[in-house]
Amino acid sequence: MALRKELLKSIWYAFTALDVEKSGKVSKSQLKVLSHNLYTVLHIPHDPVALEEHFRDDDDGPVSSQGYMPYLNKYILDKVEEGAFVKEHFDELCWTLTAKKNYRADSNGNSMLSNQDAFRLWCLFNFLSEDKYPLIMVPDE
Repeated sequence: MALRKELLKSIWYAFTALDVEKSGKVSKSQLKVLSHNLYTVLHIPHDPVALEEHFRDDDDGPVSSQGYMPYLNKYILDKVEEGAFVKEHFDELCWTLTAKKNYRADSNGNSMLSNQDAFRLWCLFNFLSEDKYPLIMVPDE
């Protein structure tokens, strides 16, 4: 159960990074790609039928995190086996999406932290953060 909670924090960031309109929803096509990448990095056998069935195009709108969670739990998180994947590769996948939205250099292309250091700090934050969503970083802490 601890592994599930740890993975969920990084996935939450990836999901919210895909929410470009800040509506709490992500397009089905983006969720299909995210799910496929999670299957790959977590070394879980892909289930394209379940993926297509869950994200049927009979509803035109984007999917909220509450709409994605049942699929994520049943077809991905329930099948994760500790030691069957490289945790850093999983974190790198989620960071790649998160960094596009949250990691910015200044107008000169400079930043306080290198991308690698920001990734490490993000991983540390995820490890230490509470299981309350949305995850919020308090700078003074």
